Amino acid sequence: MDTKGAAAMAGKTNIIITGSTTGSKSAQISSAALLRLYGVHAEFFHPKKFNKDAHMDGLLITGGTDIDPYSFTNTKHPSIIKTEPKRDAMELYFLQRAQKEEIPIMGICRGMQLINLFMGGSLHPHIPEMNLESKHPHSVFPLNLLSIEPKTRLHKILRTDNLKANALHHQTINKLGKGLRASAKDTNGLIQAIESTNDNFILGLQWHPEFMPYHWSTHRLFQAFSQEIKKQFK
Repeated sequence: MDTKGAAAMAGKTNIIITGSTTGSKSAQISSAALLRLYGVHAEFFHPKKFNKDAHMDGLLITGGTDIDPYSFTNTKHPSIIKTEPKRDAMELYFLQRAQKEEIPIMGICRGMQLINLFMGGSLHPHIPEMNLESKHPHSVFPLNLLSIEPKTRLHKILRTDNLKANALHHQTINKLGKGLRASAKDTNGLIQAIESTNDNFILGLQWHPEFMPYHWSTHRLFQAFSQEIKKQFK
């Protein structure tokens, strides 16, 4: 039996959840509870407490503060007030590890944006400055109507063409990163989900499913992520 198989038999399957030193508690608690519901253990890391060599069977990057523009470009938009360069560095390190080790990755809100930047994509810095057909919603409640792209991994997971989700972001994807495709868009055509174009499980969600534990879509997403992680041990 290989190392991962032995770890699974010993009950040590471990997903690393990353977030901010302060302000990520609710996302961390909800995400860990949802993962535990589907049989996997999660460990939370933040810039002041993380282990680069930690056992990692999956990576979940939560939302939070804006990504520091200087982590990728030399231009800072006035709307970007609070950033965490040390968090950026930590999460980019774990992204590199996860990609090298070919383990499942899921990114939520900021996490999706970081995945896109990591893969060479770019962001629109401030949605309110964009010329949109309809007002961009900003609510913890599921008010943003999404269209799920057919024949995508996300469509296979959710088994629906449309979904209402929350929206707490002010930035959005501009250019897609290499090896990624859009798997959901809102009524303005803004990208709301991304995924890898190959068999590796990389899924980015612009909304916060962990803040919708009452919704069927949240459970399908976290169950699919957990099942993908467990596949490594079969």
